[in-house]
Amino acid sequence: MSIHPVPEPPDAARAVGALIAPVVACLRGDDEGLAILLAGTCEAGDAPAVVRAAPAIVRVYLRLAPPPDSAEGIVREFPDAARERFGDPELVTLGMECLHVARVPESIESMARAVFVDDAMAYGDRHALESAVATCWWCALQSSRLRDVDPIAEAAAICGYVARVA
Repeated sequence: MSIHPVPEPPDAARAVGALIAPVVACLRGDDEGLAILLAGTCEAGDAPAVVRAAPAIVRVYLRLAPPPDSAEGIVREFPDAARERFGDPELVTLGMECLHVARVPESIESMARAVFVDDAMAYGDRHALESAVATCWWCALQSSRLRDVDPIAEAAAICGYVARVA
């Protein structure tokens, strides 16, 4: 029995919102806003739940990407784009893991997501969050470009959708 109260995990909607907000900051090129949002999530202790939401968000973006090769292209181009934007090889590694979890069959997705979160959190809250944001940012940017839609407006719609089904 713990003598310290364990904070309640955020619900799916809060976790998705806490992930989409820095993704939007990233889409806008607002690095200061991104840093503030990540720090707030870390301070609140919500990082594991927010990281857990990333594969669900990525899954939606990959499914929206038009065939025949768009989802494959998003995954294939992620490492170079993330390295260029964020400059961190570990972030790229974690992002690739998130992309893989987003693409596993739904029958094992829950288990794969739990393993992903455990692995990601071993890097620390901030780093795990940055990798989740980087992965969702790339998927949002590319998927929306391929379909010629505004990535920020779409992020708001996807946030609502994923919050309902996460």
